[in-house]
Amino acid sequence: MQKIVLLLIFFISVAVYSQIEEGVIVYKIDMNKQQAAIDKEKSSMEPKKYEYYSNIYKASKELEFKLSFNTKYSLYNSLDNLNIGKTNFLKDIALIMSYYKGEYYTSLSQKKQIIKTDAGTNIDAPIENKEWKLTKETKKIGAFLCYKATQVKTVPIGDVTIVAWYTPEIPFAYGPNNYVGQLPGLILELNGLMATYKAKEIKLNPKKPVDIKWPQNVEAMSMDEYKKAGDEYYNKLKKEKR
Repeated sequence: MQKIVLLLIFFISVAVYSQIEEGVIVYKIDMNKQQAAIDKEKSSMEPKKYEYYSNIYKASKELEFKLSFNTKYSLYNSLDNLNIGKTNFLKDIALIMSYYKGEYYTSLSQKKQIIKTDAGTNIDAPIENKEWKLTKETKKIGAFLCYKATQVKTVPIGDVTIVAWYTPEIPFAYGPNNYVGQLPGLILELNGLMATYKAKEIKLNPKKPVDIKWPQNVEAMSMDEYKKAGDEYYNKLKKEKR
């Protein structure tokens, strides 16, 4: 039944909004929940540690991300070419905590992403086939009617519910980071693992064409290889620390 609803929403949206061919979405991020969590533990924390985390969350409010898309591809990256190691330290940590890896190129037809990480490594990642629960709950974001969808992710601390607000009025399955290819509309707000992404600017069919060049002839590792390399590097650091 859910698949039928999803298809109906998609086809109706395509019929009504088929004139939309490209656009640019600018997102801000909000880590208020994380700030609230450390505020709750403030009395048991060292003052310097509390100040450190608070400053990270303050720095995160300065971060902005851009999603550019057309009928073939999308590109999600940090605005003004922010990169790990090229901004101030607190922004660097905020970027890492928001699960941002680098430039995310998405091809829905190929069902994959090429991620150009800030560390200089390229990742060839298939679009995850995660099941979303679609709901009838709605709210307006800007001029767009959005629907709520939820997804449960299992992480070391337990199960976490991801909430996405997508609009069929922009019938492209794009969104922040790797949240692509699953919903019948573009995600304008996402409550992720550590941060909430909120669209602050929405430009559709801008005068300047949205030109996205798919990465060609790049050496890329799989996501499993990337995670394995990360684990090996982390274990190496632990041994050196000992």
